[in-house]
Amino acid sequence: MKIIRVKFKKEGDMIYVSHLDLQRTLQRAFRRAEIQLSYSQGFNPHPKMSYGNALALGTESQGEYVDIEIEDDITVDEFLEKIRKELPAGIEFVKAKEIDKTEKSLSSIIEWGEYLFTIPLERRLSKEFVKGKVIEFMSRKEIIITKRNKKGKLVESDIRPMIKSFDLLDIEESSMTFNAVIATGSIQNLNTNIFIPQILDLFGLEMDPLDVDILRRDLYFVEDGELVTPM
Repeated sequence: MKIIRVKFKKEGDMIYVSHLDLQRTLQRAFRRAEIQLSYSQGFNPHPKMSYGNALALGTESQGEYVDIEIEDDITVDEFLEKIRKELPAGIEFVKAKEIDKTEKSLSSIIEWGEYLFTIPLERRLSKEFVKGKVIEFMSRKEIIITKRNKKGKLVESDIRPMIKSFDLLDIEESSMTFNAVIATGSIQNLNTNIFIPQILDLFGLEMDPLDVDILRRDLYFVEDGELVTPM
C-alpha cells in the first residue's frame, strides 16, 4: 500500500466535465489500467483519492493535484506508464511522486491558486490605461462585494485580503491577459465568478463573465513566507 501524489492537466473538452464526473472518469481509467485502488471501510466504500480545490466548470488547468492510495507494489514510473495509456483526451498526468502517509491532505494545505484571465476586447485599450487601473485596484485597502450567504441573506464581504497579486501580462488589440494569485483554499476561497466581474467593472467592460477564458496555472501553499507547489 502506498500513496502517490499526481500533478495533472485538465484541458480541451474535459474542462466541461464536472469535478464529480472527473472522479468517476479517473476511477474507470484505473480499472482499465488494472491499478488496484485502496478503498475506505464501511457501508459505502469509496476509493481513497484526495483532491486539491475543485476546479470550476469551464476552467482549463495546468496544475491540478490528487493523492491516490493504491494497493499495488509498483514504482511511480510503472504507475504513470500504466495509467497514461488509459486517460481520456484532455487529462494528462504530468508527474507523480510517492508521499508519506503522515503528509497533510491537499485540501488542508493548499491556500492559493495562480490564474490567467484572458478578456476579449471590442475596442482597443492603451497599455498605460490598463496598467494604471491595475495599480489603482491593488492599492485599495478594501474591495467590498455583496453576496448571499448560505441562508440567502445579503452580506458584505471584503475580498482584498484574498488577492495576493494581480497584474497585466499581455495586451493586444483584441484581448488582454492578466495574471493573478487569489485565495483558493478551504479556509479562504475567492471564486472566479466573483473576481471576474470585479475586473470587468474596473475597465468599464460590459460583457458576460463567461466570455472570459480562465486558465489555472498551479496551486500553492505557504512555507517560510514563500509560495510552494504541492510537488
